Amino acid sequence: MARIRHVAFYTEDPERAANFYCRAFDLKRLRQSENGSIWLTDGYINMALIKRSKSSGINHIGFLVEDLESAQKRLREIVPTAEFEPPHENVTAAEFKFKDPDGNNFDVSKKGWAV
Repeated sequence: MARIRHVAFYTEDPERAANFYCRAFDLKRLRQSENGSIWLTDGYINMALIKRSKSSGINHIGFLVEDLESAQKRLREIVPTAEFEPPHENVTAAEFKFKDPDGNNFDVSKKGWAV
């Protein structure tokens, strides 16, 4: 069975994106390339923040958290104007959606996703 181990985002500012994900979800830096791209990890999944002059991102990524209220509080501390969107109707896997500083979407869930 295949498992997701890597997600890549295009971003105009990898440092800003790395700072956000490290602060919001305690991700750790793995390395940085000469052009400024940055690789992060949570210990299971790696995230590449690839420097690109025109940011196009990806559709979304999902984060599994232990406590939804703590996750929302932490995100609001980093982005005081944070807006948490409920998932689309009939989507039961994610409790809320959010956007990072580059406008990339992500889901946050305590329940997790179907295997």
